Amino acid sequence: MKRYLPLDILRGLTIFGMVLSAIVPYGVLPPWMYHIQNPPPTHELDMTISGISWVDLVFPIFIFCMGVAVPLAGRKRIEAREEKHEPKEKIRKTFLIEVSERFLMLWLFSYLYPLLDFSDVKGWLPQVATIAGFLSLFTLYYIFPKTGTSSFSVWLMKYKNQIRVSGIIIITLLIAAGHLFFGEVVSIHRRGIIIFLLAFLYLFGSLIWYFTRNNVRNRALVFGLILLFSAITMYFGLQGKVYAIKELRWILNLEYFYFLLILVPATFIGDLIYGGEGRQHPRIIKAELWIASLSVIAGIAAFFIEGSITKVPCTISYCFVTLGISIYLLMLVHYITQRRQNSISTLFTRIFSGAGSNPLMSYIAFGSFVIPFFKLTGLILVYQAAYPPGYPWIGVARAFVAVLFTMSLVALMSEKKIFWRA
Repeated sequence: MKRYLPLDILRGLTIFGMVLSAIVPYGVLPPWMYHIQNPPPTHELDMTISGISWVDLVFPIFIFCMGVAVPLAGRKRIEAREEKHEPKEKIRKTFLIEVSERFLMLWLFSYLYPLLDFSDVKGWLPQVATIAGFLSLFTLYYIFPKTGTSSFSVWLMKYKNQIRVSGIIIITLLIAAGHLFFGEVVSIHRRGIIIFLLAFLYLFGSLIWYFTRNNVRNRALVFGLILLFSAITMYFGLQGKVYAIKELRWILNLEYFYFLLILVPATFIGDLIYGGEGRQHPRIIKAELWIASLSVIAGIAAFFIEGSITKVPCTISYCFVTLGISIYLLMLVHYITQRRQNSISTLFTRIFSGAGSNPLMSYIAFGSFVIPFFKLTGLILVYQAAYPPGYPWIGVARAFVAVLFTMSLVALMSEKKIFWRA
C-alpha cells in the first residue's frame, strides 16, 4: 500500500508540538503550557505533581506513530521479496539487517545533531558551522533515488559511496572544530535523549513485531510480559536507581521497555490499517475504538492503583492513557482527511504530511538551520522583536509561526523527493 497519509499528518503534528513546546516563552505561561512536572517559573522537576498536559502527550504520540509504521513498512518490504520468491531465510536475514542499520543510524543521529549544533555560541562563524553541520547530514541520511532519468540523479547514484565517505570526513572535522574552537563538549552523555530513546524503541519494537507478525496471541503474550516487568520495576523504583548510575544511563534506560507499552499495541493498529489498505472499514474502526477505549480504561484503573499519572517517573497509567489518546487522534485525522478538501485543508495536509514523512529533518531544522540562518541574515532581530516583553501569548504566536515556517520548508523538501531515512 502507499504511504498512510493520516499517519504522516499525525507525526507531523507531533513534531510540530515537540519543537513548539521547546521555544514558547520560558516560565511565564500557565502550567499546562509546559510539562506538568516542570511548572513555571523555575521549571524545576517536581515528581510529586501528578497529571499530564498537551506537552506531555507529544512524545508518546510519536512513539505510537512509530509503532503503527513498523508493520506498514515491514509488511510491504517482506511481501515485495516474497513476490520475487526469495527464500524465507534470506528474507529474514535481510529484514534483520535493515532493522539493525536503521537502529544504528537513529542512534548515531541522536549524537550527531547535538554535536553539530553551535548556534548558542556567539559570532557568525559558529552559525555558519551549524548550517554546514545540518547540510552535512544530507550526505549520510539522504535517501538516494533508486531510479532517475535526470543527469543529476544519475550522478548521485554514481558517486553515492564517495558522497557518504566525504560526509563522514566533513562531519568529523566539524565536530573536532567545534570542540577545539567553540569549546563544545564531546561526550557519550551528550546526545538528543528523545531520538536516543526512539532508536532503542524502534529496535525492540521491530523485532517483537517481526517474530510475532503472524501470531497475535504471541505478541499479546510478549506485551503481557513487558507489562509485568514494568509493574515490578516501577514498584521497586528501579527506573530511578538504574538512571542514577552514570556509567549505565548513557546506554541503559528502563523506559526502553516502559514505552513498549505504547509501541507494541500500536503495531496491532498498523496491522489493521495494512490489512484494510489504509481504508477505515467498519471492522477496523470498531477494533480501533475497542483498543483505544480499553487503553484509557486500563490507564484510569492503573491511576487508582499507582496513585498518580506522571511522565517522570513513567507510570503505567501514563502509557495506557496516552496510547488511547493517540489512537483516537489518528482516527480523527483519518476522518478529517476523508472530508471534502478546500484550499486551507489542502495546505494543512501538504505541510504536516510533508513534515511527518521527513521526521528527522523536521525535528532539527529549526535549531540547526532556521535559527542560525536568522542570526546570519539579521532576521533574528525581527524574530526577537515579535515577542514584546510582558506579552507571552504574542510570544506563543511568534513561536507558532516560526515552527510552521520550518515545517513548510521541510514539506517543500519532501515534495521535491528529498528525504532523510529514519
